[in-house]
Amino acid sequence: NSLGAMTIRDAIAYSSNVFMMAIGGGYEDQKGLGITRLMEYYAKFGIAETTGIELMGEEEGTIPGPAWKEKVFNDDWRLGDTYLTSIGQYAMQATPLQMLRGYAALANGGYLVTPHLQKDVQGERVPLDLERDALSVVQEGMRRAVIQEGGTARALERKDIAVAAKSGTAELGASKAMVNSWIAGFFPYEKPKYAFILMMEYGPRANTVGASRVMGKVFDWMSVNRPEYFGDTE
Repeated sequence: NSLGAMTIRDAIAYSSNVFMMAIGGGYEDQKGLGITRLMEYYAKFGIAETTGIELMGEEEGTIPGPAWKEKVFNDDWRLGDTYLTSIGQYAMQATPLQMLRGYAALANGGYLVTPHLQKDVQGERVPLDLERDALSVVQEGMRRAVIQEGGTARALERKDIAVAAKSGTAELGASKAMVNSWIAGFFPYEKPKYAFILMMEYGPRANTVGASRVMGKVFDWMSVNRPEYFGDTE
């Protein structure tokens, strides 16, 4: 890795593709998770399924795998496909709402919640039975992304609220010249109450204003116009 040796917390903070590829597909004497387990974990967090929100035409998305590739391309699955799927690329497709639901599960202790549009309506909560220690590591990595030098979500560091976040970039088309820039996370870090997601759709790769910077402006606006979100978390 060009950043040197790192822990999983640092890999999340720095959004290291190389680290995540090694975890998913393996590297030298380290065996990877493999595509079967990756598919299982993605599905566990609600990727490629409708969330159940009260909206017409909700898309499911795609988790690629050997059977999917055989059906779509009449071709065998290769290790390179696993590496790309490990970082959410290749043929992965997910809606912002699916991703928000997944990040909320990381924040709330491991429950996949059915979203609603009605205020104060509590959707169904499905326990994911996540390991407490593993969940804490992910949460800590997302906090480091905001507060650690070199973190990919530094634009969200604030004095009035502690935010945890994870950035993402989805390459578009064969040329990869355009990208969807993502930022997602939760706050307050010590006692999570809200999850958020923001996507800047179809922007030039060279754009210096990413989703993290824009979400930082959203937090600035909220602090003035919606201070109740930053208030008592009880």
